[in-house]
Amino acid sequence: MSSTLMVIGGSMKSLFTIFCVKQGWMGLVGGEKGVQRIYLPGLKKGELRNRILSDFPECREGADFLSQAEKELTEYFSGRRVNFAFPLDLSGATPFQKKAYTVMCSIPFGKVRTYRWLAQRLGNPKALRAVGGANAKNRWPIVIPCHRVIGSDGFLTGFSAPGGLALKTTLLELEGIPVVENRVEIKS
Repeated sequence: MSSTLMVIGGSMKSLFTIFCVKQGWMGLVGGEKGVQRIYLPGLKKGELRNRILSDFPECREGADFLSQAEKELTEYFSGRRVNFAFPLDLSGATPFQKKAYTVMCSIPFGKVRTYRWLAQRLGNPKALRAVGGANAKNRWPIVIPCHRVIGSDGFLTGFSAPGGLALKTTLLELEGIPVVENRVEIKS
């Protein structure tokens, strides 16, 4: 399993922190029960702060219990971490999303799987749109590795984080997966 996934109940007061990795500014929002949202690089620091406060209006700045998540994500973006141990607060995810996220977490670091593979593992090979929807709503990217899910033809498809497919390419290449013209070679 590539990531530790903790499905736990909702948090009380939320805090946020903004920090810099080689690829740009990142943000975290969390409560005492875990990280509620990970913001990937792609926005300027002020834009990221505004986005966080728009998404979580009652949130206040402060690292406290987010420091472990910040440390682990910084290590990932520096090429020094492949697994995560900090807790996630998945209280906003639907039951289907939680199932999809659990399956996504089984995709190993440095490997990719297709939307079809994910749908099959969820027991419904025709659920490609639902799988795509769960990916698009993933608030815990990297830890729940939606960037490792690609089209059946090997092409990179939608990535809703700022930076889009360019960021998805960066993440896959960080994990040692070569991307040529928005495509990954699928090995059987």
